[in-house]
Amino acid sequence: MIRKQLAPILFLFVFANTVLIFAYSYNGVSTSFNLKFIMVVNLMLFSMSIYNYIRLRRMDASKPSAMVRSVMVGTLLKMVIFAGAALAYATQKKAPVGYPTLLSSMGLYLIYTWIEISWTKINK
Repeated sequence: MIRKQLAPILFLFVFANTVLIFAYSYNGVSTSFNLKFIMVVNLMLFSMSIYNYIRLRRMDASKPSAMVRSVMVGTLLKMVIFAGAALAYATQKKAPVGYPTLLSSMGLYLIYTWIEISWTKINK
């Protein structure tokens, strides 16, 4: 049962990393994406999703208010961690990230969040 619930997250993580590693290693690809940045974001999202999955498994599903609170805390925690990471990245004097990189990172964030929300439906 655990494998069945974690399969979408694992598939997304492996698929995204495979595409990014292929694009990074292929010398002929000239993109405006910062592929290393997207890989780090993917790893952070994957680790936060696993943490949220463990937290949701320990929660009592019979209380709807606890379910809502748990999802809200998970979202807030994820936003605080990513805001801190963005601040740390911005304080370093590196090249700008760029819009395509930010949009693809936000897309990954939305997909991971959608999968986490589906876990709460399964948990009911």
